[in-house]
Amino acid sequence: MLGLFMLNLYQKLMLYVKENEMKARVSQNVNKIVSTVSTWSGVKAVVLQHFAERDIYDPNFSVSLDVYQDGDIPNRDERSGLFPDAQFFESSHLTQKDRFILQDMPIRISYKSCHKIDEIIQALDSEKWLSMESGTYMFYRIATGVIEWARDDWMEKVVHKLDQLPNSFWKLIIDACQRRIEHYLGDLGASSMKDDALYFNLSLSGYLQSVVKLLFAVNHTFESGPRDYTAALPLLEIMPDGFEANWTSLLRENDSLPPERKREIAELLTKSLFSLIS
Repeated sequence: MLGLFMLNLYQKLMLYVKENEMKARVSQNVNKIVSTVSTWSGVKAVVLQHFAERDIYDPNFSVSLDVYQDGDIPNRDERSGLFPDAQFFESSHLTQKDRFILQDMPIRISYKSCHKIDEIIQALDSEKWLSMESGTYMFYRIATGVIEWARDDWMEKVVHKLDQLPNSFWKLIIDACQRRIEHYLGDLGASSMKDDALYFNLSLSGYLQSVVKLLFAVNHTFESGPRDYTAALPLLEIMPDGFEANWTSLLRENDSLPPERKREIAELLTKSLFSLIS
C-alpha cells in the first residue's frame, strides 16, 4: 500500500514539475515575442489568448497573441527575420497572421486594426456592427485575453466598454440569431424532402452554430471559438428544457436518426429555444 501511495505521489509530483516547466517555456516565448513586437511604432497593445493555458499535448494548444496596430508594422519578410529562432515561418496577407514554431511550441500572431475595433465599438448601439463582424468572438478574445503589453490605456478602455454593454446589444444578436435559425430550419426541411445529403449537412451545420450563438447571447456571454463550444455549453446557466437530449441527437450519426427525424428534433429544439426569448 505504501509503495502504491509513493508511486501516485511521484506521478503527481512529476506532473506538477512538467506543468511548471511548460508554463515557464510559454512565458519565455511570450516574453521574446512581446519584447520584439512592442518596439514596432505601429503597435498599440499585445494580448495573450487562453490557448496557452492548455496542456502542450492538447491538439488545440498554441501560444496565440493578438497584436493591435494603429500604424505600420514590418512586412512579412522583415518579420520573419525578427524572430531568428523561429522555424517554419508562414505568413498570410489574407488573414494577417504569422505562424511559426518556437522552442517546439506552435506560435500564432494575429494582427488586428485598432481603427476597425474603434469603428465596431462605436456602432454597438445599432445593427450596423452586425454587418461589420459576424459575431462576438472578437469581443471574447479581447475580454478573456491577458494584456501582455500596452502603449497606453486604449485596450483597457475597450475592455471597459465591453463590460458595460446594454441589454439592447444582446437583443440585437438574439433577433439576428432567431432569423438565421428559422432560415436554416426551413433549409433542413427542404433538403430532407429532396434527399440531398450535402444540402442537409450544410444546413444542419449552420443551424447548430446559430443555436450556439443564440444561447451565448441569451446568457449575455461572448461566444468562444468553435473549438470550445462543446466545453462552454454546459457552463451556460440559461438553457431550454430538454436541450441536452435534443442536442445529442442532432450530433449523433445513427440509422435511427435519418434527416427527416433530425429535422423534427430541430423543430422541437427551436420551439424550446424561442420560449426562452418570447
